[in-house]
Amino acid sequence: MLVFSACAKDGRDGKDAILIVRDFNVPSQTNKWVSGYDNLMGDFLECTILVNEITGDVFDNGAVLVYLVQYIEIGNELIPIQTPLPYTLARWALYYCDDVDDESCWIDYTENYTFEVSPRHINFIVKTSDAGFPIHEPINCTFRVVIMR
Repeated sequence: MLVFSACAKDGRDGKDAILIVRDFNVPSQTNKWVSGYDNLMGDFLECTILVNEITGDVFDNGAVLVYLVQYIEIGNELIPIQTPLPYTLARWALYYCDDVDDESCWIDYTENYTFEVSPRHINFIVKTSDAGFPIHEPINCTFRVVIMR
């Protein structure tokens, strides 16, 4: 059995809530993406953005949602779609295969997009699913950040 209940105190019923929506464009070839390595995550890229609207109060009592904005083609029209993070994106890359006489081969892999929040900052993180697989530059990213306080 699942039961939901709510209190009608000011601000707790959503009546006084404030929503802030901001878009951040992070091109794939930019110095904003910094590479790193962690024993648990392996290779990863991260990009930290200053977001003054993520106050200590939002961090303690609010919520931050992040969406990856992408475009799909329907007919001759590009339609925007928003996918909540974390998100896994199928990718492929052309590599020279050591065991195939300098021939190239396509490698399928996935990139995992996620984020971390702290007061005044949001950190976007991209890592590959395959241990030891080198990180390529991520796709050109537009992240939509929704701040609720």
